[in-house]
Amino acid sequence: MGGNPRKPGENRWTRPACALLGVAILFAGCVSEPVAPPAPPPAPAPAPLPEPPPCLRILRIEVSKSERRLSAHCEGGVVVEMTVALGRENGGPKRQEGDMRTPEGWYRVSGPARPSRFHLFLPIDYPSLDDALAAREDKRLSKAEFRRILAALAEGEAPPPNTALGGHLGFHGEGDRWRGDSDGLDWTLGCVAVSDANMEFLAAHTEVGTPVVIRP
Repeated sequence: MGGNPRKPGENRWTRPACALLGVAILFAGCVSEPVAPPAPPPAPAPAPLPEPPPCLRILRIEVSKSERRLSAHCEGGVVVEMTVALGRENGGPKRQEGDMRTPEGWYRVSGPARPSRFHLFLPIDYPSLDDALAAREDKRLSKAEFRRILAALAEGEAPPPNTALGGHLGFHGEGDRWRGDSDGLDWTLGCVAVSDANMEFLAAHTEVGTPVVIRP
């Protein structure tokens, strides 16, 4: 019969078939799943912003009535801003006692902060010389009242509050009754009101004689 008879026990795989099997196993190892590249390291955290320098002393206080904003200009250039509440009748400068308007012009802090039903009160020297001169020209102020105001200002004292122009004006907090209302309501009788925390800041950093400007 044709062909070589297979001996008993002889494996039917020939040498060429074994060689092909080895190549297939080697190739299978070469085409395994690719390894993912390592994840990039996390980005470094941003550096914290530097703390602003402290306000050691307020050199000037500016109030913008139209913007309802107080700007405290500190020694070293720091400016601290806060929202204010003004007089209930805020249509122009104060002209007389009881008109519930906040004055406009240049003033000075006329005394240290003191306890108040509105937490703390920091007085200014209203009426100023300009207020008195304008009121005297308009005949809103008697000659005797005019002289009293001038005498107090000449001595560096607080102007008398019991003239036709009124007085006892300055900065104060809110107290329990108006707490939180200064952010959107003009509720004072002519003073400039801020939150109790902001009032504590003003009281702690403002000296007697500090200039104050209140603009329309």
